[in-house]
Amino acid sequence: LAWGREWLRKSVFPFFLFVFCIPLGGQADYITFPLRLLVCQLVEVVAHFVLGIDVIRMGTQLFDPLGAYQYDVAPACSGIRSLIAIFLLATIYGFITFRSPWKRLLLMASAFPLAVLGNLARMLFIIIAAEIGGQKWGNYVHGSSIFSLVPYIPAIIGLLVIGRWMEKRQNPVKKEQP
Repeated sequence: LAWGREWLRKSVFPFFLFVFCIPLGGQADYITFPLRLLVCQLVEVVAHFVLGIDVIRMGTQLFDPLGAYQYDVAPACSGIRSLIAIFLLATIYGFITFRSPWKRLLLMASAFPLAVLGNLARMLFIIIAAEIGGQKWGNYVHGSSIFSLVPYIPAIIGLLVIGRWMEKRQNPVKKEQP
């Protein structure tokens, strides 16, 4: 309060962003395990019903029935990093663009499904590569720094689409009358 209420009001949001600098460590286990199970279930369903690839899931393990590849979705691969990053981007985008608290919250809430969608895309790339070239190709996609960016592409595009849609609803284009 030394610099006044206006300074305090304007500095709350930047100080709030420091929350994203706190390492989660072991506290993230209650989030990472359900995320791992969710992405494994989604990969199994999409691979089987959409792509026609036989993938067997046992808990957080995905493997080929013929034994060509096997992957265990580790806690680091749960999507928690992309979830935090997308949530941070959604928070910044929401607070910069919108004044309405519900629009900010809606954009921030969309970070979860978008991060899951991005992690699903990454895991599907790994499974498709492993289906084509075996464990070696899947490991290459898994370890590649280029393919590690895959979760962010659909998530960022999704945030921009949702944000733009909400902006258009906020400022509808008015037609001129003759």
